[in-house]
Amino acid sequence: MSSQPLKVLSVCTSLGGGAGRAAYRIHQGMRGLGVDSRMLLKEGRSGDPNILTLEGFAPKNPLYKIFDWTRNKCKNKIQHYHWNQYPEREQVFMSDLRGTDLHGALRKLDYDVLHLHWVNSRFVHLKDLPKDKPIVWTLHDSWPFCGVCHYFFECEHYKQECGCCPFLHSDKANDLSHKVWREKAGVYKDLDLHIVSPSQWLADCAKQSSLMGRFPVKVIPNCLDVNAFRPLNEKEISSRWRNFQEKRFEKPFVLYGAINAATDKRKGFANLLSALRLLEQHGHVNDFELIVFGANESELDMDVNIPIHFVGYVKDERELASLYNLASVMVVPSLTEVFGQTASEALACETPVVAFQCTGIQEVVDHKTDGYLVQSYSSEDLAGGILWCLSNNTDNRLGKAGREKVLREYTFEAVCGQYKDLYESVLIR
Repeated sequence: MSSQPLKVLSVCTSLGGGAGRAAYRIHQGMRGLGVDSRMLLKEGRSGDPNILTLEGFAPKNPLYKIFDWTRNKCKNKIQHYHWNQYPEREQVFMSDLRGTDLHGALRKLDYDVLHLHWVNSRFVHLKDLPKDKPIVWTLHDSWPFCGVCHYFFECEHYKQECGCCPFLHSDKANDLSHKVWREKAGVYKDLDLHIVSPSQWLADCAKQSSLMGRFPVKVIPNCLDVNAFRPLNEKEISSRWRNFQEKRFEKPFVLYGAINAATDKRKGFANLLSALRLLEQHGHVNDFELIVFGANESELDMDVNIPIHFVGYVKDERELASLYNLASVMVVPSLTEVFGQTASEALACETPVVAFQCTGIQEVVDHKTDGYLVQSYSSEDLAGGILWCLSNNTDNRLGKAGREKVLREYTFEAVCGQYKDLYESVLIR
């Protein structure tokens, strides 16, 4: 290897959401290991001088802006026409291949390895990816190896060539999902791709897929800052949660949260409400209160007398770590989850986690060691898991076990060391 620092360019649509946070943590960890890591975002603001946005590459000519706006308007109308062929499509997250003008950024920037993260929301069109550079692609959902869906749930069409898409309510083999699948296949055949999955579950799915089955797939979990997410003393708790801090010794708090926590069906809030109703029916209405972050209210029929506090979106890591510390249990009832970042953050703060025994999150929580793994999608067992954790964390044994696991497996050093080894290996090939 050269004595010059390894140069890595990580590409992600933004720093928001779970994928953006995971990508930025890897970037931070790589710089801590001496890697010359930079990030390219579609948009956003950051005080990090090593983060670039497309705005810095766009021509300043006002005529270009008019041209670009008109071009995007036309492209969007064409794509809307394609999507409108499926008026009965499901309200799940789906994307086509629309991208934006990168203004040659991937050609102009100097790097040895291109590291892709989440590049949707009309950011990177796959045809713009370089054919002369090794590309590491960390999967934050299943879109890279599916046609149009970001989460395939029970569908296994990704193992063939997509088409007859259940989410589009299509019975045509050559529907939009297959057309996008075919375009991806045409792009991938010319790329030097190296796939990373944060969980073994998603890695196995990628290996079984028709699009990515021929590429090497490595499992590397997401990392987190264990100095930010840790047990806090009373004085370190954010003043934003003073009302909860004063009440938590009277009654324990159960915590739940995600981006769009109350509206994203994939996150399982409806399942949690069902479990709360069962707990109420069995006389536990006054045993605890629920805190929900990532939503200001719910559109669902609550019909629950257990107190629920909606605290909105929490972006500040200290405020988020404070919530984990104030909670006696973190519930992650996701129906499908690539990794389970909120679960790892809670464990780092010595808060046990209750989650469904499915998809990637089952690899984060160790059943009855640092939390409780629920029989998949069972409201009864979810209710039982919450009670079990509330009753069995004597001397904080569950919390301490969770923190120990995080320190073993999810630190910057542990995770980013694996990424550095991978970067070096793809350059030697």
